[in-house]
Amino acid sequence: MRVLHIITDTNIGGAGRYLLNLLVQPAFDDIDVVVACPDGDLAQRIDNAGLKRINISGKDISFSVPLTFELMKVMRQITPALVHTHSSLSGRIAARVLRIPVVYTKHNLVRIPSASGKVPPPAGPLKQKMNKMAAKTLADGAIAVSQGVYDELLESGLDEAMVYCVQNGIDLTPYKPVDLAKKRAKSDTVVVGTVARLHRQKALEVLLDAAKLVVVSLPKARFVIGGTGPMEEFLKARIAELKLEPYVKMVGFVEDVPGFLSKLDIYALSSDYEGLPLAVLEAMAAGLPIASTAVGGVPEAVIEGENGFLVPPRNSRLLAQAIVRLAVDPELAARMGAQSRRRMEELFDARIMARKTVEVYSQVLKHRG
Repeated sequence: MRVLHIITDTNIGGAGRYLLNLLVQPAFDDIDVVVACPDGDLAQRIDNAGLKRINISGKDISFSVPLTFELMKVMRQITPALVHTHSSLSGRIAARVLRIPVVYTKHNLVRIPSASGKVPPPAGPLKQKMNKMAAKTLADGAIAVSQGVYDELLESGLDEAMVYCVQNGIDLTPYKPVDLAKKRAKSDTVVVGTVARLHRQKALEVLLDAAKLVVVSLPKARFVIGGTGPMEEFLKARIAELKLEPYVKMVGFVEDVPGFLSKLDIYALSSDYEGLPLAVLEAMAAGLPIASTAVGGVPEAVIEGENGFLVPPRNSRLLAQAIVRLAVDPELAARMGAQSRRRMEELFDARIMARKTVEVYSQVLKHRG
């Protein structure tokens, strides 16, 4: 069976990392995978993974008329049995026009908070009917990366028969659990870190406000922020404004994520919304305790009091308290870190995600006859 994946991202964000984790798993060994993706950083990673790739236009956009016709041409050439899209409306339309079964992955929540953190109300009856009609018109199936995303898709009006929950997973092999007990015994410096695209969604200014509170009581605490993005200059200015230069370091794009995580004692996430963030799963794979906002699918991975602490979004005081609790109790942090790794092995291995995704393909093709 040939499956065409379509993604127009050029940078390596959550959807790109999801794709790279997914397609190299054993469940895809018997599937002829082709990826349509524009040239860029993500395309280079796809090429390096040994996957077949077709270069397309439409960099970082979901829909355009020329891209839709271009994708129709690609589909006619390679004749896939199924198309799997990632934030590509043009891909879904092209597949529908050519009557090729199509599924898409919903990587994030449906109800996205505003800049102030306010969450839109649920869809009303009329909007639900419109969403249901649009979804059925444009796809045969929708894959939700977490139970939270799944619930929101149903709440928005999608038919339960076409929505599948396949939780995000990662390849655990590169991540070696940190021996936190041994590490903390050697140093009284506590390193708190995060790696993310520097985007409004991640609310990193909230993490900086929390850092300001943490260092008042723990002067030897240090914060490391990895990643690049449109908020970079704003965050640098905020660090200066809060006089956090001795305590917070921005290190730019992180090529070696396992290496970055191995230097941390605590992983922090301050996002306003998430699907099921791969960054948190990676931190758990590295055996780290988590201090995070309780958004989207995060509570499916981080269990309050077991492998981390969860706080409401936009609350720097409670986030700081969670970080301090882990910082002042090395034994607690070590126990939680070990539990993080156990949960990853049991629930969020990419092999599980890939197997369930291939099962979705079978279900969709079966329904299509």
